Amino acid sequence: MCATIETPGKCEIHAVIRFLQAEGHSAAEIHRRMSAVYGPNFMSDKCVREWCRIFRDGRTDVHDERGQG
Repeated sequence: MCATIETPGKCEIHAVIRFLQAEGHSAAEIHRRMSAVYGPNFMSDKCVREWCRIFRDGRTDVHDERGQG
């Protein structure tokens, strides 16, 4: 059983998404794995998919300039 991280920062979440995607995990697998650690409401599946797309398109910065997501 994983320990739950109660209040992760957005950049932490984005960094984990970027890391897992670099390892070759799908967006669905990333969401499932992260839900186990951050809880089911850390981020929607749709947002994880969007961040995966953003990183796949070449973004390297994990900070959200828009103040969303």
